[in-house]
Amino acid sequence: MSTETENSPQAKLLRQLAESLTSTVTAFEATTGRIPRVFTEYTRVRSTYHEIQAMIFTISDKAAEKPKFAPQGLKSWLVRMRLRAIAAFAKISLGFFRNPPTLLVQALGAYEILDHERTAFSKVLKDYDNMLLEAAVDDKTADELDRVRVEIEEVVQLLDTLLRNAPAQLRTF
Repeated sequence: MSTETENSPQAKLLRQLAESLTSTVTAFEATTGRIPRVFTEYTRVRSTYHEIQAMIFTISDKAAEKPKFAPQGLKSWLVRMRLRAIAAFAKISLGFFRNPPTLLVQALGAYEILDHERTAFSKVLKDYDNMLLEAAVDDKTADELDRVRVEIEEVVQLLDTLLRNAPAQLRTF
């Protein structure tokens, strides 16, 4: 990329968005040691994860609009950022659903909430598998990514178990 292109408003915007994404993902990863105790805390974590995904898609869209202003390797960097965000979200979710609040799993309406989470995590797993095909990784990274995949699968299995024990789905009369 030429100096003129590097100093363009479009290139500066992409750099600012990338810096913001990096700091957001890093801060999100730092929260993996704090497992939510109530569902509202978990929904905030999920919202942060969705915000990160939205940031990634925004950067991708901006780069696609003006490809000459995008740095080389941006696409693979964005895939790595998505993988990092998924890994952090999976770790937090696993901790939460291993020991979910009783109110979440026994309340009326629990079935719908748990079913929604299982559906969402099944999509995360599929998305994760697709990204692994895109990402060129070494053996050490592949081992770590496999551990994350196992965590995502465990979350889906936990949600399946919770669904089997949840109160029946609410029906309209």
